[in-house]
Amino acid sequence: MQTRWFNSTPHLPQRNQKPAVILDPETGGIGLIHSLGPAGVPIVCVERRWPPRLGRFSRFVQDTVFLPRHGQGALADVLLALGPRLPDRGVLFPSTDEQLEQLIEHYEALTQYYFVPTNPRLGRSLFQKSWQYALAKQLGVPTPSHVHFRGGEVPDLNGLRFPLILKPVARVVQEGAPAFRLRVVKDLDALKRSLGDIARHHSGRLFQLAENIPGDSSTLVTVGSYSNREGKVLASYTGRKLTQWPFTHGSASIAESTNLPEEVIAYARRLLETAGIHGITQVEFKFDSRDRTYKLIEINGRTWSWIKLATASGINLPLIQYADFAWPEALPELLASSQRNDCFFVFDYHVALNRNPQEQELLRSLRQSKRVIEAMWYPGEWKLWSAHRLLATAKVWRKRLRSLLTPQTDELQTAEGQRAKCK
Repeated sequence: MQTRWFNSTPHLPQRNQKPAVILDPETGGIGLIHSLGPAGVPIVCVERRWPPRLGRFSRFVQDTVFLPRHGQGALADVLLALGPRLPDRGVLFPSTDEQLEQLIEHYEALTQYYFVPTNPRLGRSLFQKSWQYALAKQLGVPTPSHVHFRGGEVPDLNGLRFPLILKPVARVVQEGAPAFRLRVVKDLDALKRSLGDIARHHSGRLFQLAENIPGDSSTLVTVGSYSNREGKVLASYTGRKLTQWPFTHGSASIAESTNLPEEVIAYARRLLETAGIHGITQVEFKFDSRDRTYKLIEINGRTWSWIKLATASGINLPLIQYADFAWPEALPELLASSQRNDCFFVFDYHVALNRNPQEQELLRSLRQSKRVIEAMWYPGEWKLWSAHRLLATAKVWRKRLRSLLTPQTDELQTAEGQRAKCK
């Protein structure tokens, strides 16, 4: 709670009434609020009542609109109903693939009332790892050894070494029924069991089987960027996970800002600009110590869970996106800001779920040399912090009880039930 924030960014003139519309904020959404609110940007949250979202508890949120509990396309319907009531054209901020999918599907209708940060020409190919890896191959960007196959088929394992990571090529609604996020398969028997499950429940759906690059979570690095409507990268931030939940494959629990080789930043820029991707993105790589290369893991065409760390490090990507649409006079100052590597991000909920002594020791060490950026805390946000702590405590105990009652096999423990919304 000793976080020190730098408030050197410009402050929005009061005459500017263009709101930032934050979509169903989870961890990344709270990071968006804490990146935009202190600059005076008016914020509207569109969120669910249940499972509860916490945007409504932030002092920076001026209005909250609630989503209905069910219904495909509900987000777009709510946005189209909200649009005529806004004082000016809003800037949309998605933080999950599901949200971005709806923005792409309803792009033309939404542009009546909003600036929509996506390139509709890409369509749903943006979510498909098969498309991403084909683009990487075209541009000479390294990837893990991999193969794509459809449910019911037997993939060609030539050149692949166990353990392998099995995941759907895309998890968007149009791909079909909800599927697992990923599975780590340790041997041929485990793979056969998973292939049988896929054939029964996801016949015909496209999957990816890729080599699990050795190395802990600290070898997972991020190039976060904002690209304008012409697909040009205006600003980039670099950081890396240090730990995650689940501890082997999951979402960040601790991350830090760090410099990366120029080659990695160039890889990300080449991918984004060749594809013409628009908006905030996270391009994730993993360092392979065997050949000392950084290999593409995935391109996320929206914000990620620890984007708040980029802002605290001097690269305020959400405010840059807002300024590009609605506050152009602030762009030069925002783009002139340089990255600092004096802070780290922690999501206390994930740390509590891990209950890992190594992670606790890492936290103690980091606190001695760097500023801590709490996922859910910003000065004065006591209402939000209290709501988060209450909800997180309840969720931690529920998960612990569930794990005692229904233990999972190692093969599924790192994947089942985990959502990739806010990676």
